[in-house]
Amino acid sequence: MDRAMHNKTSLFLMELIIAIMFFSISGAICVQLFVRAHTLSEASIEMNNSVLWTQNISEVFYGYYGSLHEISDFFHDDSIILVSYEDNPEVGTLVMFFDEDFEIITFPTEEGALDDAKYELLLCISELPASEVYADTAADKSRMKGNALLGEITILKMENGEIIDQLPPKNDPRIISDRFVDFYIGTMEDPRYET
Repeated sequence: MDRAMHNKTSLFLMELIIAIMFFSISGAICVQLFVRAHTLSEASIEMNNSVLWTQNISEVFYGYYGSLHEISDFFHDDSIILVSYEDNPEVGTLVMFFDEDFEIITFPTEEGALDDAKYELLLCISELPASEVYADTAADKSRMKGNALLGEITILKMENGEIIDQLPPKNDPRIISDRFVDFYIGTMEDPRYET
């Protein structure tokens, strides 16, 4: 009788060990899925905020006709921006900083305000011949004369508080989103554009 009871107890313990092992493996898989879902959620929020800010800067670019000087004046009252101009006030680079919630970092009252910066926005504006900027319209036989302002908006994830003042290569893993904007400042010499 002891032997039969011992066999039943051993069988019960083996079943219990297998069930515990099954549930622990299932629990580990569920934890991994929750961690992966949280990571994807954070990346999605980061991408949405990044796209929102590139769109905002695009609208400001078009609203001020691509003038870097006026764009920097628009944001200058409440944000840290670094602006470097080239030969004229329309051309150069504007840099803005954001915290982890994509809130603009305001002017510091003390040193070290950029310690909270997690993201950086670069707006690089250059003046190019319109024929280069609108090269795809060559098939349209339009005769674009003059120049165009070409802006590239890039949002980067900052690493170790490093400030980036030039656009990195396109395959740089720090780039979250980027976008090109342009504004034509030349004249149209095509009879179809005459009024």
